[in-house]
Amino acid sequence: MNRLEWILGIMLVLLLIVVVVLSLLFWFRPDSTQVVGAPNSATTIAQKAQIVEPTPVFEGRTAKIAFAAARNRAALWQADAELLTASATFSQGATPEILLAGETSWAFSFYSPTSGKSATFSVIENDATLVGTGSSEQVYTPLNITNWQLDSDDAVGIMLESGGKEMIEEEGITILTMALLAGNQNDSNELEWLVSLIAPQNGRILDLRLNAVSGEMIEIIQVP
Repeated sequence: MNRLEWILGIMLVLLLIVVVVLSLLFWFRPDSTQVVGAPNSATTIAQKAQIVEPTPVFEGRTAKIAFAAARNRAALWQADAELLTASATFSQGATPEILLAGETSWAFSFYSPTSGKSATFSVIENDATLVGTGSSEQVYTPLNITNWQLDSDDAVGIMLESGGKEMIEEEGITILTMALLAGNQNDSNELEWLVSLIAPQNGRILDLRLNAVSGEMIEIIQVP
C-alpha cells in the first residue's frame, strides 16, 4: 500500500467515526431540525454554497481546548488513558474564514495500556461524552503529547496557505477532515496532523501531513 492509499484509508476511517458519533448525538438532541432534500445537480449545490454560509448548530472548540474536556472524562474511564487520535469533520461548504477558526466538535480515541481497551469520546462545546469502548487487538505505544504545539486552527491555516483557499474558491463546496495521530500509528515517532480537503462533486483532494510539534510540513499530496 503506497503512502497516498495509507493516508486516504486513515482519513476515511476517521471520517466514518466522526459521522457515527455526531449522528448518535444529534439523534438524541431535544431540538428538531428540518431536513431539506438535496438537489440532484452538483453545480446547483456549488452555486448555493457560494451564496449561503453554513450556520453551526453549536459552538465549536479548537482541538486543544476540546482535548482538556476529553482528557478529564477519559481519566474517569481509565486512570492511565492515553490519547490515540483526535478527529473532526467540518461543516460541508464552510468558507475559509469559518475553517480558519479551527473550531468544531471533536472525537477523541484513548487507549488504556493496563486494560488493553480503547474508548471514544465526543466533545461538543464543553461537554465530553463516552460514545463507546472495546478491546483493542493492536498494542499501541502512544506518544508524549506534552509538546503538542500546533492546534487545529494553526493546521487549518497552513492548509489554506498551501492551496486550500484556492481550492475552496474554485470548487465552491468542500469538506475538511482532520486528525491528530498520537498513537504512533505510522511508526514515525512523531505527533502528526493529517488534514484532508475534499471536493465531493469531482473527487479532488488536498492532503497534508504536518508535524504537530514544530509545524513543519511533512508531506503534501494533491489529487488530481
